[in-house]
Amino acid sequence: MRKIKWVLIACGLQFALIGAMFINAYLPIYFGTEIKVIAKGYDPRDLLAGDFVWLDYGVELTEETPLNTEVFVCLEKVNQESFIAKEILTKPPKNAPYIKAKTPKFRAYRLSLGGIEKYFTTREKAQEIQNLLAKPNNQAMVTLKIFRGKARIVDLKVESK
Repeated sequence: MRKIKWVLIACGLQFALIGAMFINAYLPIYFGTEIKVIAKGYDPRDLLAGDFVWLDYGVELTEETPLNTEVFVCLEKVNQESFIAKEILTKPPKNAPYIKAKTPKFRAYRLSLGGIEKYFTTREKAQEIQNLLAKPNNQAMVTLKIFRGKARIVDLKVESK
C-alpha cells in the first residue's frame, strides 16, 4: 500500500511539472502585450529542424556585450505601430518593452531570443516568405506577445517599406 502511494505521488509530480512548463510557455500569449517588431528573414532549409523562417531583429553583439549571460533587448518605437530592437542592456529597462535574451558562449554565435528567432510554418509558406523578403523594399512585421521579457510569435506578415 505504501509503495503504491509513492508511485502515484511520483506520477502526479511528473504531470504537475509538465503542466507547469506548459503554463509557463503560454503565459505571454494569454497575458502579454502585443507588439509589432520589424525583422528581416530567410528560409534556411534545415532538414532536421523542420520548415521555418529564420528572423533577424537587427540585434548586434558588440565587444562590450558579456558572453554566456542573460541580457535584455530594449525595443524602441519607430512609428505608431511598430518597434525595432534598439540595444542590449544588462538590466531590464524601466519604461520600454524588452525581451530577455541569452548571449552565446562564443562571439561566433547568435544571440538567443528565447525561440522567437524561428517562425515555423509549412515548406511552401516559408519559401513564399523568403521570396517576398528577398526584395529590398520588403520587411517582416512580426507580431509578438511579450510578458515579463518572455516573447512568443503570434503572427508574421511581409510588408513593403
